[in-house]
Amino acid sequence: MKKPGRTHLMESQRNRTSAAILRAILREGPLGRKRLAAATGASSTTVTRIVADLVERGALLEVSGHRMPERTGRPEIPLDLPGGERLVVGAHLHPQRTAIGAYTLRGECVREAALPAAGTSTEERSAEAASLAREFLGELGGSTVLGIGIATPWAEQHRSFPAPRPWDVGHAQLETAVRAATGLPVRVDSNVRALAVEHYWWSALHGDVLTVLVGRSVGLAHMREEELVWSERGTGGMVSHLVVPGSSAPCECGQSGCIAATCTDDALLARAIAAGALPAGAAQQDLYPVPEEDGEALRALRIERAEQLGRVLPAIITLVDPERTILRGAIGATDEVELCLTIVRDRYRSLVGREVEVEHRQDSLPGGWARASAALALHSYLGAPLELEEGLRSPAAPEAAQAPIPGTR
Repeated sequence: MKKPGRTHLMESQRNRTSAAILRAILREGPLGRKRLAAATGASSTTVTRIVADLVERGALLEVSGHRMPERTGRPEIPLDLPGGERLVVGAHLHPQRTAIGAYTLRGECVREAALPAAGTSTEERSAEAASLAREFLGELGGSTVLGIGIATPWAEQHRSFPAPRPWDVGHAQLETAVRAATGLPVRVDSNVRALAVEHYWWSALHGDVLTVLVGRSVGLAHMREEELVWSERGTGGMVSHLVVPGSSAPCECGQSGCIAATCTDDALLARAIAAGALPAGAAQQDLYPVPEEDGEALRALRIERAEQLGRVLPAIITLVDPERTILRGAIGATDEVELCLTIVRDRYRSLVGREVEVEHRQDSLPGGWARASAALALHSYLGAPLELEEGLRSPAAPEAAQAPIPGTR
C-alpha cells in the first residue's frame, strides 16, 4: 500500500533497501545498523529509518543484552531475524503424497506433516494441497506465516510431448486453490528451482551456482548471487530434448538420443523392465534398492546412465558457465555417482581447457522437499518484503478458514 506523500518510485526504493537489509542479515548473521549500511550501500539515515519500520512490523528484532563492538564509537545493538514468531511454509506434491512443513527464516523446522495423495488430476491435487495447507496453518498457533511455497515435479504438459503424466499438476490452478484456502501469498515452481534457492539461502552456496536435478526428468536452475536467473514461464532450464552424445534412444518428440529418452529415471525404468532387470509394474524407487537386493543387470543399466549423464552435462555446464555445479538426484551407488562426475570433469577439461567445480549432493532427509519448497516462499518474501507485509493476513483469518476450497463440493 502506497503511503500518502510517497511516490511509487519511493516505495520501490524502500522495498529494495528493506530486502537488502533482510538478505544481509540472513547471509551474515546479526548485524548492527552501521554494518548494515556498509553491507547494503544505503546511508545510515536510510538504514535507521527502514530498520525502525521493520522492527515495528516484527520483521527484525534487536538482540537485547548483546552489543557488537565497533573499532570506533559506541558498540552497536545487533539486529536479527525473528525465530518461530515468523515462518515460511513449504508444500511438495509428490505423485504418491503431499508433504508440508513450517520453517523459520533460517530454515529451522518447526512442524511437518504429510498425507497420501488421493487424486491424480490437477483439480484433485490442488484441492488436497489447499485442504492440507489450511488445516496445517491452524496448528501453528500465533506465528505469522509470510507465505507458502509449493514445489512440484518438473512439468512439461504445456508442450505437445510428452503427454501429461499423472504428476503434472497445473501451477496456476494449484496456486489459486491454496491462495483462496489460506489467504496467503503462494508461489508454485518446479522442484529444481526450489532446490536452487534452498542451496543459496539455507546451504550457503553463494555465488554463481547451477543446480541439475536428475529424476523423472532432468531440469536445471541457475542462481547468480541472489537472482534466480531463468523465468517462471517453464522453458528456462528445460533440457529434455537436448541430444546425448552417442545415444540413439527414440524419443516421443521424434528425435533420437534426447535426454528425456536417455538419462531420466523414467527412461532408465523402462529399459530395466524391458531387460528383465525389474518386473513389470516396478516404480522409480525400485531403481535404487539396498545393496543386498541390487542386481547386476540393474546396476549395469545405472552405470550406463551415469556415463550418458557424464557425456551430456559438460556441454550444458559450458553453456551456462557457472562457478559451481551441484548435481542432485539418486543417480546410483557411490561409485556410480563418482563415475559420472569423473566423466564430467574429464570431458569438461577436454572441451574448455580448465577444471570444473562439480559435486553431487545426497537427497535431503524426509521432509526435505517441503523445506526446499518453503525456500521458494522465503525467496519471494525477500524480493519485496514491505509489499508483502502490507498484505499479510493471519493464517486463521475467518474469511479464509470458511471459504470453500476450489475443486471441492
